[in-house]
Amino acid sequence: MLNIGLIEFLIIFFFFVLLVKPEDIPIIFKNLGLFYRKLSRYFYNIKYEIDEINNEISEVNINKKKIKHEVSRSSKRIKK
Repeated sequence: MLNIGLIEFLIIFFFFVLLVKPEDIPIIFKNLGLFYRKLSRYFYNIKYEIDEINNEISEVNINKKKIKHEVSRSSKRIKK
């Protein structure tokens, strides 16, 4: 995920405990949770939009192939 090892995590936790009052810890974790939820929802929406665009592009390509195939079939009929 973030490639944070145990040592880095312990250093961050140590400074977190030193700098934050115990009364503020639940508020900080609540805000971090809300931020994480909004961030994950944002990336989910981006992924959804990209998938929708890819689906539309594939539908357009399929329709182009159908039209091209129909045109080639009709041109074969005309040549006969």
